[in-house]
Amino acid sequence: MQKQIDFTEALVRFGPLIDAEIQAELAIELDDWMRNALYYHFGWMDREFQPIEKGNSGKKLRPVMTLLAYLGAHPAGFEADLSPILPVAAAIEMIHNYSLIHDDIEDNDRERRGRATAWSIWGKPKAINLGDCLHVLSFRRLYQINERGVAAERALRVGQALTETSIRLSLGQHKDMSFEDNLAVTPAMYLDMIAGKTAALISCATYCGALVATADESKLAHFAEFGQKIGLGFQIRDDILGIWGLAADTGKPTGSDIRRRKKSLPILFALSESQGQTRERLLEIYRRTDAVTPDEEGFVLAALEECHAKEFTQSQADRYKQEAWEALTVAGGGSLNEPLVQLKNLCTFLVERSF
Repeated sequence: MQKQIDFTEALVRFGPLIDAEIQAELAIELDDWMRNALYYHFGWMDREFQPIEKGNSGKKLRPVMTLLAYLGAHPAGFEADLSPILPVAAAIEMIHNYSLIHDDIEDNDRERRGRATAWSIWGKPKAINLGDCLHVLSFRRLYQINERGVAAERALRVGQALTETSIRLSLGQHKDMSFEDNLAVTPAMYLDMIAGKTAALISCATYCGALVATADESKLAHFAEFGQKIGLGFQIRDDILGIWGLAADTGKPTGSDIRRRKKSLPILFALSESQGQTRERLLEIYRRTDAVTPDEEGFVLAALEECHAKEFTQSQADRYKQEAWEALTVAGGGSLNEPLVQLKNLCTFLVERSF
């Protein structure tokens, strides 16, 4: 429970600041529908565009990590001025959310965070345009760092990092979609895919947070490595929750990834380890496109249990957590100040969480 409290405390402290920064950007030169639709996606309005008190705008994992990396790399620690880094944190959260709007369309998902997705309300063309707009707005917000004391050369490097990361996100998503009809996907291919689709933005968050605070290239490299490693662990834990997570915790039905035939790490491990009739039945189930029956879902779960896929997958998440800790310690010069301790605690939460 303490690990979740650590994350909650960071969100309580930084969440309103991140929301305010995003809302300030949405207040500039947008028509009412576009602004309100984005407010809906972020959980600040309902589908009738009425304000929601304490709406669910997501975990804000990436911008919180941006702020903690900035504070951890800054000589003043928690006393450092947050003004220069807030546009970066907001831009990263906006990029993440543009990718979610597009992912929902590409995956045909009708719900996110317990509410109808944008495309399921307003149609795919409008939702595509909504996501495109949010992506561009993220860079417009990023340019605010030029007015908040960040040197031009450093601001350019932040912009370059976000641009390269946006490309990696798109390439990772393409690989993910190409896996849908490919039964030859291996665990190694999967790890390469999530390195772009999931870990790249988390790595960018910790790297850019540190970049605004320090020019130490060695530290910056290790902040980026920390984000990359914990990003992999975070996604791998998601794979566990997508099969074994409780609906009350995750907001998705238990076993949902099996019914979607998602080739997550536990499934790929089972396909690589199983033999004989078990392997043939798994391949047959994942080759088809019709609805997965309850009996088939039960068979997949039994096959996963037989090869200890859950234990293997968690061991991989734990390995990346350990590697992330080591990179963070090096980034901190051999010790962790208070912001970096919070990053480490968050790191543990991400690979052990139940939601």
